Amino acid sequence: MSLTLGLNTALSGLLTSQRALDTIAQNVTNVNTKGYVRKVMNQESRVLNGNGAGVQVGSVTRMVNEGLLKDIRKQTATLGKLQAEQEYYPRIDDLFGNVADNTSIAHKMNDLYKAFELLGTQVNKPAIQWSTVQSGEDAAQLLDRMTEQLQGLRLEADRDIESTVNLINDKLASIHDLNQKIVKNSAVATGTTDLEDKRDLAITELASMIDIQYYKRQDGSMIVYTNSGEMLVDNQDQPLNYSANTKIDTWMTSSGGQFNKITVAGGSSDLGPLIQGGQLRALLDMRDKTVTDLQSNLDEMAVTMREALNLAHNRGTSYPNVSSRYEGTRTFAKQGNIAPTPTAPANPDTSARFMFGSTTLTTANYTNLTIAASGANPWQSVMTASAGTPFSGLSAGSTFSIDSAEDSTNNGTYRVISVGGAGANITVEKVNPRQTIQLSGTEDVSLAIFDSTGAQAYQTTLNAIMQTNYSGSYTSATAGTGRSLSDFAAKGDHDEWAINEVSAHVEGWLRSLGPEYANATANLNSEGKLIIDTGVPTQSLAFRDQVSSAGGAAATDATISFDVDGDGATDQTVKGFSNFFGLNDFYVNSAQNSIFDSAIQPSTFKTSTTRDLSILDGTGQLGPTISIPQGSSLEDIAKYINQFSRTTESASQSANSSFILTSAATISVSNGSGTVSTATVGPGAVSLEEIAGKLTTGSVVGSVVQDGNGYRLRLESTAGSELSVSFSGGAMTGGSLESALGMNKQQRLSASVIPEGSGYRLRVVNAENKEVYMASSLDVNGNNLLSEIGLQRAATRQAGTLSVRADLQTAPEKLGRGTVQWNSDLNKYYLSEGDNTTALSMAEAMNAKRTMNSAGGLYSGNYSLSEYAASTISLVAGDASHSADSLEYQQTLNQSLDFQYTSFSGVNLDEEVSSMIDFQQAYSATAKVITVLQEMLETLTNMIK
Repeated sequence: MSLTLGLNTALSGLLTSQRALDTIAQNVTNVNTKGYVRKVMNQESRVLNGNGAGVQVGSVTRMVNEGLLKDIRKQTATLGKLQAEQEYYPRIDDLFGNVADNTSIAHKMNDLYKAFELLGTQVNKPAIQWSTVQSGEDAAQLLDRMTEQLQGLRLEADRDIESTVNLINDKLASIHDLNQKIVKNSAVATGTTDLEDKRDLAITELASMIDIQYYKRQDGSMIVYTNSGEMLVDNQDQPLNYSANTKIDTWMTSSGGQFNKITVAGGSSDLGPLIQGGQLRALLDMRDKTVTDLQSNLDEMAVTMREALNLAHNRGTSYPNVSSRYEGTRTFAKQGNIAPTPTAPANPDTSARFMFGSTTLTTANYTNLTIAASGANPWQSVMTASAGTPFSGLSAGSTFSIDSAEDSTNNGTYRVISVGGAGANITVEKVNPRQTIQLSGTEDVSLAIFDSTGAQAYQTTLNAIMQTNYSGSYTSATAGTGRSLSDFAAKGDHDEWAINEVSAHVEGWLRSLGPEYANATANLNSEGKLIIDTGVPTQSLAFRDQVSSAGGAAATDATISFDVDGDGATDQTVKGFSNFFGLNDFYVNSAQNSIFDSAIQPSTFKTSTTRDLSILDGTGQLGPTISIPQGSSLEDIAKYINQFSRTTESASQSANSSFILTSAATISVSNGSGTVSTATVGPGAVSLEEIAGKLTTGSVVGSVVQDGNGYRLRLESTAGSELSVSFSGGAMTGGSLESALGMNKQQRLSASVIPEGSGYRLRVVNAENKEVYMASSLDVNGNNLLSEIGLQRAATRQAGTLSVRADLQTAPEKLGRGTVQWNSDLNKYYLSEGDNTTALSMAEAMNAKRTMNSAGGLYSGNYSLSEYAASTISLVAGDASHSADSLEYQQTLNQSLDFQYTSFSGVNLDEEVSSMIDFQQAYSATAKVITVLQEMLETLTNMIK
């Protein structure tokens, strides 16, 4: 037995040495395999019945320092982030260039300054005029190209996010698959070390893409989750989901909801904000902060340049080039709050119907009911019944609708200003906003016509013509689109003048100059922009802002107070009459002013007191006036705006449209709590006004609004609820009232809080890219919500849509060079061909330091345009350099950690050769023992024989 035992013992040593040599061979052959970890075979003594019986293979151990490996993966996430940044920063740095580069934006700003300076010395040279316009367009085109390339980088980053998410999902699936194999092999005592190597490599590669945490279960499986706690791999892998955009605009942000969210199966609805490291974090930052901050700098530069140059250019004239026609750039709302054509009390309207809720009044039932213009405020109307109190169900602020009026201009939706005589009469105005302007103090605007020699032919002031009655020269038919005779009536001295009233009086004055001006026009076009045409192409019309109405009074930029909603409070202040309307702009912008941004506010911002906010577009006010409580954050304000800007609207209908119903229709309006309004209309002719009036209740406001050249039925909730509309009946020839109206829910505005620079902005976007107006009541200190949070027309999109006015590009001689001058000897104004006042003013506008708002990474301060451009370039260079330095440091750190890890876990050929020699000798010695035992066994066998 002892010889057999010796043989078995020696054989175990032989097999163990062989297994050890196999392990060494595996190590040596994988010395250059990525992710391979050195294996060590552990041997242990074998015991049978308490006696030694040789040696056996215990286990094959992976030489892993788990603590060091965790550190490496943590640093790998940082390294992955920096490496992803460096895919973009060099290109951004190249885009902005160096300040001294001839192609840099700072150099282009300086070139434009020099162009205006040169124009000031040679105002009449066509070549200089052309080069000046070209320099202006070069600067605009560079801003546009930079914007296009920056947005291209954002789009590329967005697509890289999608690609990275797909790679992450591949790694998660691989880790899950390896988990299953490791658990299975562990259960059947099959080796798992090579599988664990692959899993470790997959986890390390995953860490470079997204920050992770992990731990190992007793069964050998690995649980992987993000630093924020979102599970990625458990019993099942949890793949991420993301789809990239196909296009990107400057105003689009993740916070605003213009990008899809990164979602996790069974986890967070938006993982993006929770990601802290890895390539994915870098790509998100590049798309949502790094590039957007730089774009904000370009936009701030563009809007400042446009406003400064336009203010200067609007003072100017292009004499000897004739300027007989002006086309404004500011868009106004449909001016619906105009007085209807007065109907004399002796001739009452006998056909109009008044509808408010369940009440329908007909003028036929009140024979003395009249609709007349208000004497106190001509834009308002007074409706009176000499007998009875038909309006007792109304109160200030109520809305109602009128249809079937003898004078169709009286049809529409009205808001009650006051109720008199216990309901015998009401003062009302239409719901469309009455937008007004007012000159500050004694300031005035001189309007003058000049002949071909530059001599004054006619002259007046805006305040003088506004106090003149021109209505006798017009009829209802000739008043012009959107205007009534009352617009031409005399107005108050330096009063609040409606936009329609201003256009009417400018036109009235021009036509009063004589027969040759009979075709002069001044009115808003279909886009809501002021067009002034003298009708005499041989004479020039020019404007001069002055400190008073006196001839030759000192020139100034008149302060225009703009009231966007007709409540009598100033909502915006603009310098310069011509500049306010944009009649002679140098730069124009193709984008609508459909976005409002607040100033950059800290995350801790709260409103100091309760504020109100009214938001309008061209159709009128969107929803009720919103009350913003004291202590509201930007997020709170965004929530209120989103809630109260919901509407339910019909498709656009033609003017005075009606629907002929063959059966009655019951219309029900409901919110989430149930039905809130019901109306039955028809059979027969049914108007939008009837539907609007009958659906109006305490919680639902129905109105008919003008939208472009059409009209819509609009329903709004006073509580900000989402309204649904259902129909019963209402058959029509070829359809139904439901299909004809086509009622749809609309989210007119989208408000969100977006990160920028060191803080956050409130951004309000009109969903249909239409002009937006903001109004808020002033407190005793002259402040309101707009001033408290700095809410104003956004600079965003300015850099990418800026260009020199089209007619200036084709006819540079129209470039403003001089201004209207005063001849004290003749007591007249004149134009001089050699006047360079405007040219020098525009040069000064380019070179002067002015306050620029905080944007991106630059704080508010006084900059010239070229200084601001240089600061932006320096900011880019600094950020790019910092990222490169951080990457260099991180690479060194990771290399050091890798070296430490490799020293312990990697294959060292010298060590493996040494171990190989040891096991080789052990193998040889064991073989010798077996040989000796075999000889002894043979001798014993022979003796027995």
